[in-house]
Order: sequence, then structure tokens, then C-alpha cells
Amino acid sequence: MTHLRGNCRLAGAPGDIAALVLSALLAVASGAGCGVADSVTIPGGLQAGTGDHLTGAGDSAGESAGEGGAGGARIVGAAGAPLRLVRIIAIGDTGEGNLGQHQVADRMSDKCIEVGGCHAVMMNGDNFYNHGVVDSSDAQWGPKFEQPYDRPGLNGLPFYAVLGNHDHGPSSNGVRQAQIDYSLLPVGDGPGTRMTDKWHMPASYYDVRVGHVHLFGIDTVDFTSDDQAVDMRARVAASDATWKIVFGHHPRYTSGVHAADNEQFGLDGMFDMQRAIYCGADMYMSGHDHDLELIDKGRDERCPGTYFAISGAGSKIRPAHGSVPSDPRQLFYTDETEGFAYLEFEGSTLRFEFIDKQGAVLYAKTITK
Repeated sequence: MTHLRGNCRLAGAPGDIAALVLSALLAVASGAGCGVADSVTIPGGLQAGTGDHLTGAGDSAGESAGEGGAGGARIVGAAGAPLRLVRIIAIGDTGEGNLGQHQVADRMSDKCIEVGGCHAVMMNGDNFYNHGVVDSSDAQWGPKFEQPYDRPGLNGLPFYAVLGNHDHGPSSNGVRQAQIDYSLLPVGDGPGTRMTDKWHMPASYYDVRVGHVHLFGIDTVDFTSDDQAVDMRARVAASDATWKIVFGHHPRYTSGVHAADNEQFGLDGMFDMQRAIYCGADMYMSGHDHDLELIDKGRDERCPGTYFAISGAGSKIRPAHGSVPSDPRQLFYTDETEGFAYLEFEGSTLRFEFIDKQGAVLYAKTITK
């Protein structure tokens, strides 16, 4: 379970209203009230495993109670005893519904079962190729999200998604609000429902805390306004989490084929927006390039403690064929296979792995703060 900070506007599926109202009443009865600094506990449906890990469900945030839509949802804290281990998977550029996406999903499921249960999945954008979804009933939801991740090791996990350039913006016909609205649908098998409650996008940018790990999801397509940068920078600075991970679609640094055009976006202001948020965080995770890459901390001299990771091979690859020089602080790179990133946090230690669609660990690094 997690705590949501907002103004007591409880947004959720009709079937969850009783639970939401009950939790709100309990919060008020205990003195929480409805102020900005107050919190309401949303039942998360956690399934306890042995020790400190979970057998299936993650630290789910439910949906946002507070600022929604194009603004930022605020999800703070984590209820109950602290988790000793937090296990998170990161995938990007997934929305094909193809064989590669299903193979990666199989290996994600296998990994979560192997380690005794994961807590969450980060989705780094481009969730639906080629032009996003137009509404919450779009036919693409099944074959490009629900069906690929209908796996025993993934069922019950929250998938925290951010938006990519194929989801909305100048190069897409997709509707940003459609992916936000899908989070609010009740689970069912008829019109106006969704297959599972996996999908979480309470706003176009938001934050969620899972144990001692704080995730900050940003919309890198929308970088022309200062609102997101100011808001999210304040959230990163205010967090007392051991680990802070910012995730968005466009990378800051990349050795993939998008290096040149990504630099142009940076000149237009995207890099300033990204830096304003990830500076002070431990890692900036992204997609966009269909490869797997880890760049050492110190790459950005203004933010010397931040690592940069790309996990954008969730359904397909795009080889650079040597046309782009390797980043000078690159620790690992491959554009030869689909795969995902696995992050396991234990206290002040992070075990980082890239795993391919066959289940092979391509790279592993232990990071200690």
C-alpha cells in the first residue's frame, strides 16, 4: 500500500469507491484532514511472501487522488513495515504486440518468479506503436499491453508508465489523456472495463514511492513549459528516500541512432528540463533508442552522482551499425537483442542487470551509495 497526497478528490474505479471512501474516513478520523500535507491510504492488495519480498503483487499506488490529467500526480510514502528488498523491472518502446515483446515478457516473468516476486515495472514510453491510443477503449490495449504481460510472474504488479513521442505529440495521433484515463477503468470483461489493474498513469508526470525507492515519471515530449520541471525538481529534492530514480522517454545521453536528433531536442530545451529533475537523483532511466545502455555517473558534470540508463529494447531493436560513437563513460551497450533492465535495491546497494529475451544476464553491476 502507498499513501496518496492530494485534496481528497478520490479518483478510482466504481468498484473501488467503497474502499477509497473507507480509507479516507479512517484518515480523517485519525486527524489527517484534507490539507495538502495530509495523506490517504489506498488499499493495495499486497500478497505477502516469505521474508521481505512479495510473491506477486507490488507496492501499488492505486490511482491518483489529487492533481490529475496533464498535471502531476503526487504519490508519497509507503505504508507498513519498510521493505528490505525492492525489485523493479524497467522496459521501454514496447507497444508492438509482436513476438519480441512476448519473449521479453516471458523472461520478465521468469525473473520475478526466480527472485521471489517483483514490486513494480517502469515503462519508459512509446507504449503503443505507431500512433498511441485515441481513447481508453482503443483496440490496441489488449494485444499491445494486457496480453503480452499476462504472465504468472507479472500478474498483480503495477506497471508505471510514462509517455513517448509515439504516444502523443507532434509526431503522433495518440491522445495523452487516453492513457491516463485507462488507469481509472474498473476491471471486467465488458464495455468500459479493462482486463487487469496493471496499468498506472495517474498523470502525464507523477511520482511513486516503493519502500526506500522513489520513482519520478516525467513526460519528455512536453518540455516547453517550466511547470513540470519546477514541480518535479521540488519533489526530487524533498524526498528522503534512499534511492531516487527518474524515468522518462528521451535519453539525456545515448550511443544509439537517436543521438543526433536527441541533441536537437536538447538544444530546444529538453535537456534543461531533464537536468532540472534528475540532478540530485541516483539514475535517469529512459528509452527511445531501441537498445540497452548504462552510462557511468559523472557524465553530467553538473550532476556528478547520476547514472544514465537506457532500456528501450522491450519489443524490437534498432542497430546503430557503428554510425554513432560510444559515449565516453559508457559501461555497457548492446543493440543486438531485445531485453530489459532489472534493479534490485537492498539498503544502500543496487544490483543492476540487463537481461535479454533468452534470459541471459548480459551485464551486471553493483552500485553502493
